[in-house]
Amino acid sequence: MIAIEDKIILEALEPEKLTSGGVILPDTSAEASDRGKVLHVGPGRVALDGTVVPLQTRVGDVVAYPKNLARKVEVDGTDVWVIRESELLMIVKREEK
Repeated sequence: MIAIEDKIILEALEPEKLTSGGVILPDTSAEASDRGKVLHVGPGRVALDGTVVPLQTRVGDVVAYPKNLARKVEVDGTDVWVIRESELLMIVKREEK
């Protein structure tokens, strides 16, 4: 699998059931957005002047994304999600090098 342009390929992570303060989250709280681990990033988007703008996201980052904007694709029996970087909500955790 290779992401193209400004697309990112994600592996969905299990939703958080407990906050850092110990509050149990109901299942409905995870419906609007989800978290995923970045498996591959595209080279970037092409600007109007023809230059390639590199992506901020790196392989291994954990990101939050809106479920309704990501597309689920099955590859070799495994479900992955594809989304444009601009549609991500945030980088939750940066992968340490």
